[in-house]
Amino acid sequence: MANNPKLTILFEKMRGLVFELNKEQLSVGRKDGMDICIKESSLSSYHCDFIRMEDGGYMLRDNNSTNGTRVNNEPITERVLKNSDIIQLGSVEMLYDSNDNASSGTISRTHTIDLDSTEMNIAGVRELTNLSPFAQVQRAKQKKINTMILISIGIFGVLLLAGIIYIAIKLFSR
Repeated sequence: MANNPKLTILFEKMRGLVFELNKEQLSVGRKDGMDICIKESSLSSYHCDFIRMEDGGYMLRDNNSTNGTRVNNEPITERVLKNSDIIQLGSVEMLYDSNDNASSGTISRTHTIDLDSTEMNIAGVRELTNLSPFAQVQRAKQKKINTMILISIGIFGVLLLAGIIYIAIKLFSR
């Protein structure tokens, strides 16, 4: 196939970087040795796969990643990609482009991006804890603890006020 689909990174630290999908299956993750290695903490070590279909297009399959895989802001486990789909792997967004008419002469290779070694002055990426079921459980536990603390402080305040009133009554009733 002369015109392979491409992924264009939209994520601010790598904006504009393009990966050509030119193999039957490409693995993506932050682990060295992935076909597309993106060293970003919101990606799992082995996050997902791009799998070529008979028509030359690609299907995206999530590999039970921690922060999930989304296509057009919908969580997926597996999805056939269409031109201009927006893919989100953790916090890294990319555009799937299957209509590039440029000639393809690139060789299949592994790409590694180490975001920790970049010298850019860009604010850190916010964590995508809203996608993690573990973070939701943790937030519920923290909310329960906070409620218990507030109730305890309220009870203590009422008891303290009652004690002050009791002492005041004793002092003025003499």
